[in-house]
This record gives sequence, structure tokens and C-alpha cells, in this order.
Amino acid sequence: EGRRAGGGRARERAGEGRRAGARAAPPGVQARPARETGAQAAIERVRERRPGEKEGILTVNARGFGFVSAEGGDDVYIPGEALGAGLHGDRVVVKIVGRSARGVEGRIVEVVSRGMTRVVGTLRRRGKSAWLEPDDTRVRGPVVLTSDRDTAGAEGNSGTDGQAAVVRITRFPENPNENVEGVLEAVLGTPGELSVEAAKILAMAQIRELHEPAAVAEAESYGADVPEDMLAGREDLTGFPLPTIDPKDARDHDDAVWVERTPNGGYRAIVAIADVSSYVRPGMVLDEEAKLRGCSVYLPDRAVPMLPRALSSNLCSLLPDVLRLCLAVDATLSASGEVESFRVVRGYMKSQAKLAYEDVAQVLGFIEVETPPHPEAVRLLPGLEV
Repeated sequence: EGRRAGGGRARERAGEGRRAGARAAPPGVQARPARETGAQAAIERVRERRPGEKEGILTVNARGFGFVSAEGGDDVYIPGEALGAGLHGDRVVVKIVGRSARGVEGRIVEVVSRGMTRVVGTLRRRGKSAWLEPDDTRVRGPVVLTSDRDTAGAEGNSGTDGQAAVVRITRFPENPNENVEGVLEAVLGTPGELSVEAAKILAMAQIRELHEPAAVAEAESYGADVPEDMLAGREDLTGFPLPTIDPKDARDHDDAVWVERTPNGGYRAIVAIADVSSYVRPGMVLDEEAKLRGCSVYLPDRAVPMLPRALSSNLCSLLPDVLRLCLAVDATLSASGEVESFRVVRGYMKSQAKLAYEDVAQVLGFIEVETPPHPEAVRLLPGLEV
């Protein structure tokens, strides 16, 4: 198609002309049709870059204007009327048109790829009209639920006015005056409830709680205990207590430490971390999914680990009194704390205690609390005092 609309030049792979039968937009909202998009909202580039054009990520301000962060230069200010087909988070091409009090100014001429495919917000129903008011004020709203879409699928016509919901975008706008259209994907419940707010955060960040079945299968293939053959060639560190010391509400325990005096008055310090790399190797589904997730996510009512729980909660967690693979730094320090030497060790260990900062502070006399001290902290006190 390659058709220009509202200053935007883009061609969507799933573009299919104009649609009919759209549900009425909410009162006071302009409802113009927009082009259909595929599941990935992929948009093809249709020409080479021209002089004065830059590519970057669009960040929209709640007040209606935006900035494009382009590599190798200043951010480009985009007035509201120059946003074209761009939405918050999109990768766009911007043409520089001048300089204003806000700096370099431009207008969006092409959407390279869409930054979001789902929107979280509050479901609204008025008669035969339905729409979603986005929670993120940077997202163009409302997202109109068209009549044919809203009556189809498992979530069709579900949800009541005022409930939290997730909508999948089905059509993107071509200019700043058009609405986003979507289909109801999930009704989360009553806004304000802890579980609902947590689910909204996960949906807004596009974080999946469940891991890919293939990744889960790879993680579970190691079994519940460290395979015997994985100990070969590693150094035995089980002779050191190596307790984990974390906040009381910590949900993972992947590092441990122990320090002891040396005959010359200095110190030997061993700092160990769980050896994830022995289980997650290049080319595995585990590795690919971990790269996509990037990190674990912690919310008040749940944790979404980067790795399947067979690893994150078991083999890669330094639980007390169980054998675990680790990477460690074995360092020698002077009496004043200067590092004299160190080496990196591929080893295996057995932590002797899971302690909290408060447990250690209490037995060392740094804080006073009414509860009895942790028995394992008391047992390890001579070493902790070092």
C-alpha cells in the first residue's frame, strides 16, 4: 500500500483496507477506521532513509507531545500534531523540521515497528458502546472495542463497567485523530485489589508468568538434586559454612559468604554465587527465554522468576544443607582489608544456614529485639564475629 496518511508513511503486513460495522465510539470521541494489524504489529520499511531523518523510540508525554530518542544525537521534540501514526513505545522515523525552544523539532514520517500490542486499563460500557481507558496516560486512548470483535471469543461481552481489563490492539491509527481499536483479552477484576494490580503490572510490562514448556522441560531434566557427573573437575567447598544472608522477605538465595582469620592476622574471604551457567547454556531454550526476560520480577503477592522454578527455586538456590554448584572468589586480605590475592573457583558447596540481616545484627549486638536469636546465627557466631 505505502499510502501516506497524516504525515505517516508505513505499510503493515496485515493491512486490509477499511473496516465496516465498527461499534460506536464513546461519547465525544472521534471514531475513524484504522488499518488492521497482525499479531506482532509488524510494519515494513518502505524506502531508504532520506537526509534529515532519524530513527528512534518514541516516548509520549501525557500532555500530548513526545520525544524521539535517536542514536548519535539529541532527542527530537515531536509536537502533538506531528505524531502521525506513532504511539508511545513505537520505533519510528522522524524528519527534522527545525529548532524550537524545546530543542530539535521534528515530525514522524514512518512507523518502523510497534512498541506494544496490549493495553491495560479500565473497561467502560455505555449502551452498545465499549472501550478501554488506558492506565498509562502516555498511551493514546480510549481503545475502542468494536461490535464484531467484542461479541467474539471467550471474553466477548464479558466484564462490567469499571473493571480492570487487558485489550489486545487489532488496529492502529494512521493519524493523531484516530482511535486505537482492540479486542478484550482478559478481565482482571476490581481495580485496587492487590492481585488485580499485580496482574495489571505484569500485563503492562508484557511479562508472562508461565515459562515456555520446552524451557521447563530442560530445567526439570536435571532432576531434583545436582547430577553426580556435574561435580567432576570442581573444587570442594563444603568445608566452609557459607551462610546466605539476605533481607527477611528475600525470595531467592543465590549468594553466600564466609570470612576467617589467617595466621598472619589477615583474612580469607570466600564469596560464592549459584552457578547458573552450568545449567543454562548457549543454544538452549532456557538461555533464549532468559535473554528475553532479562531478570526476575518481584511483586507484593508473587515472584516471576527469570528461570523455571526447577532452577530458580531449587538447583540454583543455595538452600541450607544441600549440595549446590557455585562460582566463588577466594580472596586473601591484609589486616587492613587490602586485597592481596584472589582466585576464581568453579566449585560445589553446602550452605549451613539461611540467615537474615537482622539475625546477624542481633547476635553481633548491633540491634536489640525481643525475639530469641536465630539458633543458626548463634552457632555460627564465632565466625560471624570475624
